[in-house]
Order: sequence, then structure tokens, then C-alpha cells
Amino acid sequence: MKLEDIMPELAREFEAGLREIGEVKLANTVSGLEITGRCECGDNNCGTFYTQDKEVWSGKKLRQAVPTVKGLYAVDVFENEVVCIEILDREDVSEKLNQLFQIRT
Repeated sequence: MKLEDIMPELAREFEAGLREIGEVKLANTVSGLEITGRCECGDNNCGTFYTQDKEVWSGKKLRQAVPTVKGLYAVDVFENEVVCIEILDREDVSEKLNQLFQIRT
């Protein structure tokens, strides 16, 4: 599931935010980002999702980029690729992810 197909406004916002902070190479990858999973913390405020399988990058040294966009964001980067987008305070994002993924309890 491509981010730009599922949440086009978020993709545009995210791309612009990355460009604004000088992360042009990362911004250029936004159109191809696939949503591969979501955080399973169960917090209704959490809209965190993965753009690469967690097994590939979990436990590795990540770099963070923090674009200026609505809500609280942190973008986790591994080997110069976006692997996780941490989002809080974005009900629209968490609701969409809830529609796409069931949280295992």
C-alpha cells in the first residue's frame, strides 16, 4: 500500500516538510513509500507506521529527521531510507491506520 495512495495529503505534507528541513533525498522517496505495518502499542493517539519490514531495521542505529508538519513527527532513517514514520496527535492518521491494520492483542 503506497502512502500517497492511502493518505495523499499526508504524503504531500511529509514531502514538503522534509524539503523544508533540507532532506531533499528523503523527500524524493516519499512517492514510492509503502506502508508495510503499523505500531501495535494500542494508543489511540499513535499513528506510527513502518515503510520497511521492522526486522530489517529494528535494533539497528537509526538517524532521525524531524520535518515541520502538523502533529508530532519523527522520521526514522536506516541506510538513507525512511523505515518508520512516528506520528502522534494526528487522529486522521491513526483512524486510517486502524482501518487498514488490526492491532493484535
